[in-house]
Amino acid sequence: EPYEFNNPAGKIGTTVSAPVYDRSVKPPLFLGVVAIDLYMDTFEQVLGEGSTSSSMLQRFVQLSTARCPKLALTECELD
Repeated sequence: EPYEFNNPAGKIGTTVSAPVYDRSVKPPLFLGVVAIDLYMDTFEQVLGEGSTSSSMLQRFVQLSTARCPKLALTECELD
């Protein structure tokens, strides 16, 4: 969801984030989240769409490759 960044220019941006897992152990261990703030005008230049257009959101969804791991946790691991 785009929002106005706290900056003198009042630029509109969004935050992109993804979970980070240690996949060398079973079940995968959640380590944290990595995130970056990006200005919407950057997306407009790359995708050739206006930041208020619904087609830009559709392009994001189509280009997304992130997938959450399937976890089978025991009752003990859930505590």
